[in-house]
Amino acid sequence: MLNINDFKRGDTRYTDFEGKTALWGTEISVDAEFEDELGKTEETLAAALTAINEKLAFIEKNAETVKDSTVSGAHLDELASDWLYELVENEDGDGDSGDDDIEVELEDGVIVSVNVTPEQFKASLYPRALGFEFGESTATCQAYLELGCDPDYFAGHRIHIEIDEENGIVCEGI
Repeated sequence: MLNINDFKRGDTRYTDFEGKTALWGTEISVDAEFEDELGKTEETLAAALTAINEKLAFIEKNAETVKDSTVSGAHLDELASDWLYELVENEDGDGDSGDDDIEVELEDGVIVSVNVTPEQFKASLYPRALGFEFGESTATCQAYLELGCDPDYFAGHRIHIEIDEENGIVCEGI
């Protein structure tokens, strides 16, 4: 559960407050952004903490649903395989993607199969950053969650998940 002492003033024009928290067992950065009409003070942040903690609890509790959105709607497991096949083609110039046992070495030296199953892909996901955005009220917010993969199927690119005020989850891709 986050409290006001977990945040400090943001250092960019896009982040009013920033901090760290744990999500799915991983420490991540968090930020909160408020529309000008709400104010950008510690009092505004204090008023928003209930909504922030409710959204954080929802995301923690619904990890599998969040991960499912990456394969059911966005089909990022298939995109991961496509990117891996491209690596194979660049390595050997062969372009033959018909072999199910093809493996490729990633930038970090990890060797993986180019055929990524939805289960493998979802198991590779971990949180990197979480942002809370407040528009008309401090009572509700939308959030964005950035995920990484291990192994790193997308060469450092992050997966962007949107969670609206009603907790609708949409994977926006990488």
